[in-house]
Amino acid sequence: MIEISKEQAQQFILHKQGLTTDFSSLSLLDIIKKIHNLQIDTNSVVARAQDLTLFNRKSDYQEGKVWKLLEEKILFEFWSHGICLMPFEEYPFYAWKMEYKKENPANWWRKWAPENKEVIKEVYNYVKKNGPTRSADFKRHETKKSEGWWDWKKEKLALELLYDQGKLLITYRKNFQKYYDLSERVLPSGINTDPLAKEELADYLIQTIFSSLGLASIEELRHYIGMAVFRHLWKNNRKSVMNFLQNEVEEDKLVEIKIDNLETKHFILKENENELSKLNYNFNQNTPMKFLTPFDNAIRDRDLPLRLWDFDYKIECYTPTPQRVYGYFTLPILDSHSFIGRTDLKAHRKEGILEIKSLHFEKWYKPTEKSYERLTSGLNKFADFHNCNEIRINETIPTKIQKSISTLLNSMS
Repeated sequence: MIEISKEQAQQFILHKQGLTTDFSSLSLLDIIKKIHNLQIDTNSVVARAQDLTLFNRKSDYQEGKVWKLLEEKILFEFWSHGICLMPFEEYPFYAWKMEYKKENPANWWRKWAPENKEVIKEVYNYVKKNGPTRSADFKRHETKKSEGWWDWKKEKLALELLYDQGKLLITYRKNFQKYYDLSERVLPSGINTDPLAKEELADYLIQTIFSSLGLASIEELRHYIGMAVFRHLWKNNRKSVMNFLQNEVEEDKLVEIKIDNLETKHFILKENENELSKLNYNFNQNTPMKFLTPFDNAIRDRDLPLRLWDFDYKIECYTPTPQRVYGYFTLPILDSHSFIGRTDLKAHRKEGILEIKSLHFEKWYKPTEKSYERLTSGLNKFADFHNCNEIRINETIPTKIQKSISTLLNSMS
């Protein structure tokens, strides 16, 4: 067992995730390989999740560039913990997941699929004949609202079911709209398409998650690439998983980590033990702060930032307006290895304005002149990424910091 402080745990995770490590020299593909999956989201108040996740790891990243990797069949799109882009080398695991979904359909599909066999067949044959197909290629025939998810028409649901089962894949997106095609026409040559064998699943889970996060607990095993393996191998039984992890320790594949003042057991790969002990934890005081998307790999499972950072965070866009505390789409503010606050930003792209609708520091955080400089430097980089040449501030908590930030922003402009 290795004993480390919370700060060391925080820094190691962020180091492995590329949030305190300079990944600018790496290709987009290599960055995505390191974090395994890149979550896609539709919210465009600021740059979408997939773009912000990459920008915060590669400062010269250009918005939207990741879609070229999908078109070039370097990445594919499928359900991981949510809808994500992954390198094609990960396909065997997701081929297993497609089979799992087929054998264990959601209750909705159990009812809907048998009742709509003809629609499913017609949609498949349409794609087979016509090639890349979007939902909009099918007109709605119902005279009343459908009973599908989000009022989806039957053809859209058929596309999603065929996609879920691996019969269709996304060949590209245009204006964020998905274009489906037969899987065999999307899969690049030379890719192993055989589903991962059951006896390989546990090792894949361990290698993938611990390589991506550096250190993790049972919670990360459950969520980082979805719960299917957790359900399939261990029937959601935590005791069974802990027995497995302890066995991995005994076999010298994992090392148990004791984090100061935490009862939760954490583990790292044996091969990462030296990297943990030799990591340079010195912080450059001039490093700009970062504003993470709510779907960033390091914080999207809210249990991890709460457990290791005491950072209680959620997205409030799903919260009724009167009940919001921080704003519609608040982004966590990362300073070195600490989450020091959150800010509700909006990019007005046509006007070239980045609006700070609100900015809240955590109650424990005591800003200094140097931290104000890191904050404003980070805001300027964020504005540049969105092609905004002006930054406007509406509200800060505490209110006295607004003057300091405004003065620095003016001096840097």
